[in-house]
Amino acid sequence: MSTSAWQRVSLPLLVLGTLDGAPRHGYGISQALVAAGLQPVKGGQLYPTLVRLEDDGLVESHWEEGGSGPARKVYRLTSTGRDRLRELRDEWSAFVAAVEHVTAGDGSH
Repeated sequence: MSTSAWQRVSLPLLVLGTLDGAPRHGYGISQALVAAGLQPVKGGQLYPTLVRLEDDGLVESHWEEGGSGPARKVYRLTSTGRDRLRELRDEWSAFVAAVEHVTAGDGSH
């Protein structure tokens, strides 16, 4: 599986993690992921993920007037979203530890 495939699978975790620091609009979320060394996320992947996260009560949004352009939708974590982010981080850490154990090549598995 390519890096971009892993990124798509983990996109809810990545979006929630990005919003943990501060509210952001969609482009800001994408830019934060790129700044972290990940592949750019297409709007066709990002915005449906944001809609699902909002439908699940993990993020909420509001429109913010743009100083030099159109209004932008800004997303922020809810308290439920913070709880889910903690759960996803724990699940991801356990998954990574298991993968590292299996792929370590030391014959101990």
